[in-house]
Amino acid sequence: MDPLRLPFAHSTDCAVLRQQARQVLASWQDPGQVEDSLLVITELVENVVQHTGDGGELLLRRDDDSLHIEVSDSSPVLPRAYGPDPRRIGGRGLLLVAAITRSWGTRPKSGGKVVWADVPLAEQAG
Repeated sequence: MDPLRLPFAHSTDCAVLRQQARQVLASWQDPGQVEDSLLVITELVENVVQHTGDGGELLLRRDDDSLHIEVSDSSPVLPRAYGPDPRRIGGRGLLLVAAITRSWGTRPKSGGKVVWADVPLAEQAG
């Protein structure tokens, strides 16, 4: 399957990206997994919108047993997952990403970075 690439601007409403992604995910995933994947997408895109001065690109690709999500941006600063702290407002997005996904991580790229996550696909009934 061809990957879906969705560029977004700093001012992009994440709801627009979610709607575009939802249409593709509905054909790639079990319906019960779509909302989890959309939550991961929202967290990764919102990190770009909140912590960088520009937009980026969302890439979705279905592999044999997982949905691969990548969000790239022009900032070289890597995100960090913070432990729960009741005094901190926000800052729990990457903890949610870690809980939903098989794995997640970052990698530098020319002119910025990529944050990625793999959501396991439900096993098909045999």
